[in-house]
Amino acid sequence: MFSSRKANLSSLFNTVYFECYSRPAQHADLEKYLKKTKAGTNLAAFHLNKIFSDGSWNFSKTWGMPTEDQIQTLAEEIREDLKFVCNLSPVVNAEDRLLTAMVKTINNIEIVSVCLSFIMPERYCIMAPPPEHMIGFRRTSDKVKTLKRYFAQMRGLGDHYGLGAFEIEKALWTIHQLKYRIPDYDPSLTEELWSAYKTDPNILRLRVKNLLDEIWGENISDDLKANILKEKDPEVALILAMRYFEQSLWVSVSKTVDSSKLNEIKTSTKKGNILIKLLEAANADPNLMKKAQRIWRKRNNAMHGVHDSTEPSVSTSDVVDAIELNKLMALRR
Repeated sequence: MFSSRKANLSSLFNTVYFECYSRPAQHADLEKYLKKTKAGTNLAAFHLNKIFSDGSWNFSKTWGMPTEDQIQTLAEEIREDLKFVCNLSPVVNAEDRLLTAMVKTINNIEIVSVCLSFIMPERYCIMAPPPEHMIGFRRTSDKVKTLKRYFAQMRGLGDHYGLGAFEIEKALWTIHQLKYRIPDYDPSLTEELWSAYKTDPNILRLRVKNLLDEIWGENISDDLKANILKEKDPEVALILAMRYFEQSLWVSVSKTVDSSKLNEIKTSTKKGNILIKLLEAANADPNLMKKAQRIWRKRNNAMHGVHDSTEPSVSTSDVVDAIELNKLMALRR
């Protein structure tokens, strides 16, 4: 989506920014100044004051100003770790310490992101509701982890188009503002960009990932995921259900065989037919074995994208059968 428009992204951002705030952004000038004065490797309070200055952009009305004490303290605390990160130094946990110190001093993750965005635009970007909305990002109570995850997602997305984190964030912000804040500015352009955004596979993949992360959390089983997805995407649902089934088999087998037999089974996984070995070791009855093998074949086809004309494709009923297998395994525990 963005690759074909890369040359025009900065110009469009500046135009939309002016339409929104009735003043130029001057982001490029600020980035050049910070690079020229080596803010990344020798940060001082005047660098941060420059970033926070309304002379450079519309900062105070958007974010609110840190105090002079906060600015001075921040510059002193993060100077060394910022230099390590800027130079891609292998110093352990430099970025974690950098973000932790910034969050502790400023206590505002948006302002933390602003500081880093202008100093290292290829690696960091501004955290704000419009771009967050565009990728379906959800914050958590842990501010440092939230920042790291947001920066990583924007960098990863930008990599697909040869863009830095700040560039891709500004591109998403631009589309969001055209759609929601100034929809009458250029309706045809807005429709073109919005349509491309909605169908872009990289953005769609990230939005779905963030949605599923929010829905699934860390405490939802593959079996429940399969139950939820069985009608929308039975192939994915079947893979999840049978992954849960295999994990249940391993638990069952580990309780019924000695360590040498368990190691033998583990060693044989590379040779294939692991399902049969697990079922035999778990003393599964013949009917369960037959049903499990039938569904496992369909799981394999779904895993590898194979659509065999001699065997029907995965259906919702196959997923239901897999979930029933999991219920039977639960009864055996």
